[in-house]
Amino acid sequence: MGELKQAGIKSPGQIAVSSNRNDAAFLATVCGVFGLLAVLLGQLPGDWGFFSSYLAGSVILVVMGIGSTAPGLLQGIIDKFSQLWPDYKQRVVAHEAAHLLLGYLMGVPVTSYSMSIGSEHVEFAEAKLQARIFQKDLSDAEIDALAVVCVAGIAAEGLAYDEVMGQTADLGDLQRILLRSKNKLSATQQQNITRWAVWRAAGLLKQFNAEHKAVQEALQRGDGIDKVVQAIEAVSTSTSSS
Repeated sequence: MGELKQAGIKSPGQIAVSSNRNDAAFLATVCGVFGLLAVLLGQLPGDWGFFSSYLAGSVILVVMGIGSTAPGLLQGIIDKFSQLWPDYKQRVVAHEAAHLLLGYLMGVPVTSYSMSIGSEHVEFAEAKLQARIFQKDLSDAEIDALAVVCVAGIAAEGLAYDEVMGQTADLGDLQRILLRSKNKLSATQQQNITRWAVWRAAGLLKQFNAEHKAVQEALQRGDGIDKVVQAIEAVSTSTSSS
């Protein structure tokens, strides 16, 4: 973990730990709001007060029940709720911009992007290899390039924040890629590649910090991929000529 700390990752031990910040905040808000609503509605006269407060309290039980048995059903609502966090927008932009920039730098083109944290970008691999990654074995060079692109968003968040929010889908993509290696990798080797990829991605993001900022600005404007590439190349040209 020392090399990741030296690379600028604020909390190397937390990059693979799924954050429950949004889930906990959503649950606390639901309990607080509907709990208070139940108390207030209970002040209504007669049966109105009883049934209204009962229904408000039932919402809490339903949400908790769904969260414990089928949490995926709440994910869309929680994603919307998470947008209330002050750092949400910038975190998403930095995360996705890192994928796009490092895809460009590593020669792994992308055809589209999403502004939602946790979005999967399998199109990186398909564009690079001209075949689905699940249908062919990958060379060491392909593994290295794709691994860096996969963890780019993790590295971007790790450089800026103590807690990484969007690593689940990225690490899932990376795991599927590692399983397609021509040279079968042990669990230890997979962990080493993951750490190396984060270290490499962090180094590239620091080296090409100006390009990363340019991509973020392009995403905030909603530019297409061609405009994003132009933004990267404009910064690179300006830097090389200065």
